[in-house]
Amino acid sequence: MAEEVYVEKRIENFRILAEIGRGGMGIVYKALDEKKDQLVAIKVLPPDFLADRRKAQYLDHEFKIALELNHPNIIRFYRLIKAQVPGKKVKQGFLIMELVDGWNMRRHIQEQDLTTFQAVDLIITVCNGLEYIHQHNIVHGDMKPENILISRSGAIKIADFGLSQADSFFRLSRDKLRGTKRYMAPEQLTRKKVDVRTDIYSLGVSCYELFAGQSPYTGKTADEITREIIDRRIKPTPPSKVKPSLHHYLDKVIMKSLEKNPADRYQSMLEMVLDLKRLSRSQI
Repeated sequence: MAEEVYVEKRIENFRILAEIGRGGMGIVYKALDEKKDQLVAIKVLPPDFLADRRKAQYLDHEFKIALELNHPNIIRFYRLIKAQVPGKKVKQGFLIMELVDGWNMRRHIQEQDLTTFQAVDLIITVCNGLEYIHQHNIVHGDMKPENILISRSGAIKIADFGLSQADSFFRLSRDKLRGTKRYMAPEQLTRKKVDVRTDIYSLGVSCYELFAGQSPYTGKTADEITREIIDRRIKPTPPSKVKPSLHHYLDKVIMKSLEKNPADRYQSMLEMVLDLKRLSRSQI
């Protein structure tokens, strides 16, 4: 088990206001940058993260990449602060990021409150953000509804690049299984090399849930879900069979995203977007 996460009420010029989320890579807080009078999000990493030299190198590498990214559909990173933990010999990492005041895609999956057209538009926007990071040789590696944020003004942002992977850095991290299991592609679960098609698979799982209102997997345990993902004889039920009001063309898009063999999936987000755009208003 990771060590307790330590956080003060103030980190340099940032005043902690409230906790807004928790994940496998730490706790996220809403904070005020008192120098700029700007609200930000701060991800507080566990103290043991920086104590591991490889993890610390990985964080530095990923943060340098993240700083270069600038796209309307991805979260902006501002700073990485490393501070001493009170009473400890280790340092703790604080990722200063753009704050999105809103919710994540899980809400729309649970409430099923989007029209098909609205849902298609949301996914196209996510695809555009992912295509941008893929052009920078980054695989997100943990695409799931919780990492798709929607602001109150309607802006859509991809979050959590703490788990993203640059292709050139993959070998260093390949001994760790990243991501949430039911959103993992077969190649992640079998510890094979990942690429942009891995994100396409994971987004396909989220798409299935958004449109069908349920998971493409029927397994009740992690082992059962893993078997469904990696066994090429097992295919999910087409979404329109779960929800008959869905256009059959959506089946084509989602099922192609969920192919076990990466070579059978879309080869880029742009390919997926082209098929999604063929779903005109009259079709859906």
